[in-house]
Amino acid sequence: MKRTFITLFLLSVFAGALDAQEGMMKPPQFQVMVPSKYDFNDTVELLKSAIEGQNLMVISELDIQKMLRMVGVQRKGMKKIYFFHPSYMKRILEANRHATAEPPLKIDIMEMPNGRAMVRYIKPSHIFGQYEGLEEISRELETLLVKLVESVQK
Repeated sequence: MKRTFITLFLLSVFAGALDAQEGMMKPPQFQVMVPSKYDFNDTVELLKSAIEGQNLMVISELDIQKMLRMVGVQRKGMKKIYFFHPSYMKRILEANRHATAEPPLKIDIMEMPNGRAMVRYIKPSHIFGQYEGLEEISRELETLLVKLVESVQK
C-alpha cells in the first residue's frame, strides 16, 4: 500500500518534469522554464550557491532521479531545490496567515539529452496571487527567482 502511494505520488508530481525533459509539452503560463548554459551538476551547484548568495536558505535538495529509480523509472538527472528565508515567512504570516501553507519555494533542474540542464519554477505571483495582501512579497520573490535563474544563463 505504501509503495503504491509513493509510486502514484512520484508519477503525478513529476509527470510535468518528465514531459519537459522529453520535449513533449509546453509549460503552463504560471511556470518559467529556461535552459542553463551549464551541465546538470554545475547547474545544481550554481543555483544552490546563488540561493545562498541571496541570503536564502537551501532547505532541502530532493534527488528525483533516485526516487524514480525506486519505482523502475530510468531518467537522466532530476533534482528539486527547496529554499526560503524566515524573514519572508514572517512577512507572509503578518500579511495573510493563510498563505503560510505555500512556502518554501522550489526550483526543478532536469538533465536534457544533450547533457545541459533545464531549470523550471512556478512564478511566486501564481503561488501567492490567490492571497490578499501579498502583492509586494510576490513581486520581490519573483524578482529574486529571476536573478537566481539568470545565474545559470550567463
